[in-house]
Amino acid sequence: MKKSLIFASACLPLFAHAMNPLVTDDTGTQDTGNWQYEFSSEWASQPTSRTQEWGSVLTYGVTPALDIALSTPYQRSRNDGESWVSGFSDPQIQAKWRFHESDSWRFGFKPFVSLPLASKDRGLGNGRSTYGGTLLMQYDIGAWTWLGNVGYTRNNNSDDNRVNLWQASTAVLFQATETLRLAFDIGLATNPDRSSSTKPAYALVGAIYSVNKDLDLDIGYKRGLNPQSLQHSVQAGATIRW
Repeated sequence: MKKSLIFASACLPLFAHAMNPLVTDDTGTQDTGNWQYEFSSEWASQPTSRTQEWGSVLTYGVTPALDIALSTPYQRSRNDGESWVSGFSDPQIQAKWRFHESDSWRFGFKPFVSLPLASKDRGLGNGRSTYGGTLLMQYDIGAWTWLGNVGYTRNNNSDDNRVNLWQASTAVLFQATETLRLAFDIGLATNPDRSSSTKPAYALVGAIYSVNKDLDLDIGYKRGLNPQSLQHSVQAGATIRW
C-alpha cells in the first residue's frame, strides 16, 4: 500500500483531539448533563502527498469532572501523481477526567481507544485497535493560560511500525478581548516509521472567536519543524455547546 497514506493514518493517534484548533488539550469538561459538538477541517501538505481531514467529536458531561466522547474523522489523501483515497478513519472513544484543581492549577487524564473499522488496505485505518492516554496540565494566571500534555499510544499494527509511541506538547493562550483568544502550540512525537529516528514536530498559531457562550469559531496554521513532519496545514472549525 502507498507508504505515505499508511504513515498519515498511523500518525493520527499521536496527537488526539483537543480544543480546536489546538493539538495540546486543556483540562476543561462540560459538567453533568451538558453536550458539546466540535467540527474541524484541516488541509495538510506533506513532501509527497496531500491530506484533507474533517473531524467530528461529540462529548457528554458525565460528572462535573468527567467527560466521554466519540471522535469520527473523515479524510482524503493523495500521493503525488496518484488518485485521491477517501473515507472514514478509525473512530475513537475518549474520556477526560480532571482529577485535581486548585486556584490556578488543574490536572487531568485523557484515555482513548480506537476501533479498527476503517479500511487498512486503502490507507485509512490501522487494521488493529490502538489505545493510550495523555496526562493534562493547565495553569491559569490573569489573561494567560499555559497547557502541557504528555501522552502514550500503543500502536498495534502489522506493518512493522513502532508499537510504543510517545508524544509531548505545550501551548499558551492569551485572552486578547472578551471574545477573542490567541494561541501558540508546539510539540513532537515518536516516529512510527522504524527506518527513521527523527521525531515529527510541529508549531501552530491560532485564534478562537466566541460568538457567545455556546458557540466558538476557530482558525489555525500549523507548520512542520523537520522533514519527517507535514510541511504545513490550515485548519478551521466550530464548537457548539448545549
